Amino acid sequence: INPDKRIYVVLEDENETQAGVEVNQYEASMISFVQKGLHQNSHINTIHQLFIKALQLNQIKVQEVIIESKVGDIIYCTLKMVDSKNNVAYNVLSLADGIILSRITNCPLKSLAYVWDDFDQIDEWDYEDYIVDIDPDED
Repeated sequence: INPDKRIYVVLEDENETQAGVEVNQYEASMISFVQKGLHQNSHINTIHQLFIKALQLNQIKVQEVIIESKVGDIIYCTLKMVDSKNNVAYNVLSLADGIILSRITNCPLKSLAYVWDDFDQIDEWDYEDYIVDIDPDED
């Protein structure tokens, strides 16, 4: 959260290049809830958990989430799903939903290279000045 109360998710690639993406309060709460593992012991399922349970009833697994497009501030992901007969289906979703589903299912979150290159990259100097709510003990 920055001083203007805007909320950002920091994404990082295998080269430790970081990008900050703004999310709204609801998305940030849901991402935080899942990132901290609180969904694993919650007595009420989130909509994302219900979605995964519905997929499981139909023997469908989430294979990966791919960040495929960035249009201004809007980021689109594709959810790749595979059923028990190896039929593949895709669905478009928001970045926040993609992050959440990736974390819940432990599937890879990937990005197309040209889309990743279009993100606003941040370095550690800017990060520390720009983001004020840093907890070094959290992942």
